[in-house]
Amino acid sequence: MAQKSRLVTASFHGTVAAHSRITLVSNKIDLPFSTKRIRAAFAPGTDRLLRLSFWISPDPSAPTTDYPTGANILTQLGPQHYIVGDDNTVDFQHEIGVEVAGKYLKVHAENLDTEVHTIDVQITVEIFPWEKVEKK
Repeated sequence: MAQKSRLVTASFHGTVAAHSRITLVSNKIDLPFSTKRIRAAFAPGTDRLLRLSFWISPDPSAPTTDYPTGANILTQLGPQHYIVGDDNTVDFQHEIGVEVAGKYLKVHAENLDTEVHTIDVQITVEIFPWEKVEKK
């Protein structure tokens, strides 16, 4: 009996100090997958000064002074490589296929404000069973 793909959501929560960066990292995804949906909630008072970017990475490193390793999934078509908000939720579909197992999802937050801000992000992915992967 063939296995079916399944949807899984990774939640990222944390805080980022004023004029700082932080990278939050998922568990390793041991199967091929495709991103499906990104949801980011911005607290009141964020004033579009918290930049969130989303990454697919080959390693679990979590840099606090620069961008993470890997690919920023927002750079494919748009001029901005991050999203911002203030007292709202940004919720959008975004599909990027990853054929190689063993990757990590990362949320990178850059706080340009003088206040501490919270991070509240969910990324939903579709995980594929091994049988769906073409043998190379």
